Parts: sequence; C-alpha cells; structure tokens
Amino acid sequence: MLRIIERTRNLSLAFLYAGALAGAVMADARPAEARVVERIAAVVDEDVILASEVEERAAPFLAQVAGISDKAQRQARAEAVRREVLDRLIDDQLIYAKARELKLNVTSEEVDKSIEGIKHDHSLSDEQLKQALLAQGMSMAAYRQDVKKQVLRYRVLNMAVGSKITISEHDLQAYYDRNVKKGGAASEVRASHIFIAIPEGADTGMAIAKRQQAESLVQRAKAGEDFAKLAREHSEDPATRSEGGDLGFFGRDLLPKAIEEAVFTMEVGEIKGPVRAERGFHVMKLVDKRSKDVKPFEDMKDEIRMQLRQKEYEKQAKSFLAELRRKALVDVRL
Repeated sequence: MLRIIERTRNLSLAFLYAGALAGAVMADARPAEARVVERIAAVVDEDVILASEVEERAAPFLAQVAGISDKAQRQARAEAVRREVLDRLIDDQLIYAKARELKLNVTSEEVDKSIEGIKHDHSLSDEQLKQALLAQGMSMAAYRQDVKKQVLRYRVLNMAVGSKITISEHDLQAYYDRNVKKGGAASEVRASHIFIAIPEGADTGMAIAKRQQAESLVQRAKAGEDFAKLAREHSEDPATRSEGGDLGFFGRDLLPKAIEEAVFTMEVGEIKGPVRAERGFHVMKLVDKRSKDVKPFEDMKDEIRMQLRQKEYEKQAKSFLAELRRKALVDVRL
C-alpha cells in the first residue's frame, strides 16, 4: 500500500532564516542569536530540498529500521535510507525542472483518471483508498498533488526515453528462442535478494568493505537467520526491501547477467553470493522455480515486447537522470 500512496512533495526555492534583536536598543542590550528553523538537504539549481522533506518521505522505511537491535547497524541503515530518499527527491526535482522547460502540465481530469486507474488495479473502493491515506497521515488533496507529480514524471521520461525505445522482431525472436531451448519450456524462477550498494565514486577500500558486508549476510542467511528479515534490515533496494527482498517470478534476460546466471543454476532454498552486478553486491535466495508450456511465438510476442521494453526503459531512464545531474548544479548538504 505504501507504493500506491508514496508521497512526493517538492518545494520551490525557499530562503529560510530566523532571529531578531532582543528588546530595544540599549547600552547593555545583547543581539539575539540566530535560531535555525529548517535545514537544507540539497540545492538543485534554483530549487531547494528541505531536510524535513527527506524525513517525511523516509518515515515509513525508518519505522522498519527502528526494529534493528544492533545500534551501529540501525544507524548505518537509517543513513542509507535517507541517502536513497534524497537521491529520489533530487531526481524528481530535475524532472520537474525539465517539465517546466518543456511547458508540460497535468489537468485535474487527468489526475482523476489516474486515481481511478490506481483504484481499479488494486481493487480499492473510494472508502478503502481514503482509509489507506488516513493511515499514512495524508489528505486526498495532498495525494492528488502527488499523483499529479507522478504523471508529470512519467510524461517527461516517456518523451525523453520511451519514445526512443525500439524492440525489433529479431529481439523478440531471440528472447523466445533462448527460453524455448531451456528444456523445451519457458522456465521461471522466484528469488529474493539483499542488495548492498557501492556508492558512486567509491574507492577500492569502500568496495572491499561492501563485499565483506555482503559476505557476512551470506553466512548469516546460511546459518539459518530469516532471509526476509535480513533483507528488510540491510537491503539497500527500496523497491523490494519492505517485501523482504522478494523479486517475484521472472524469466531470463530481465535481470543483470551475473544474477541470472546465479539464480537459474540454484536449487530451491539455496543461498548464493555475493554476486557482483553494476551497482553493488547481491545476496540471492532461490524461493521457487517453475516451467510452463510453451506458447507459439506469435502468441507470446506482445508479452515479450512488454518485458523487454520495460527493461530497456529502466536502463535508459537511469542514463537520462544521470545526464540531467551532470548538467545541473546539485549541492548535497545533508
């Protein structure tokens, strides 16, 4: 439910100050000390992201982190959560600036349509959605504003990325053939992971430390600790952490090659890692595997195209956001 009502609130440039002179001007009067009302987490060109925004967005995840018994681990995990949230807020701010540049807007009618779609996809009534929002301390007005921003985000990314993605007939056939050749059936696996990120620009020492952290988690999981609990406490993948690292069922060619090669050779219940991928280390657990009868290529083309398009979309969106950051003045202060 948190994913449905995830809050994205961005503020325009704000100049924050406090303090005044105490009393009338007298010979023995003392100037009042400045009082800090708000901290700035980051400045993105002419826009500001406040520390309170980071805390507000991070609150649901920090509530989970609070259950970690080890103080050092709890603090490290909380810091990682705040970094992830701040990175997302920075990306959002860059996208909204791009939307202003492109003169894009979202009407109330389009927000209504998006909310109706969300309710339909998650089988929610008006009252159920209202209760879900109340449980998160969010009003319908605030939720509508968040939905508007998410629609705007989609439009910018679709213009910059989606319109340029082409999946050829050869791509579709190659994907189909690779799956069919696996024993004559389209195999799928269900896996969970714990992701330990290597920060951008990290030196060798940092990479080694991250690998050691991942190795420690492998040993703890193999020793019998609950994998889902370890993922909720330590994984740095915000998309799966709250679900205990569950990646769901997936076929080949959808995850990084190193991860695919690991999980498709594992037995159910097996734990393997650390597996090095582009952004860090993964601790993998194979939860289930299944095979299904192969449909004719023509019957599967649309499904395959959607999967390959989503994979390419995510890849190009990441590159687009990285390019926006390179061109912008981003000053992180948190």
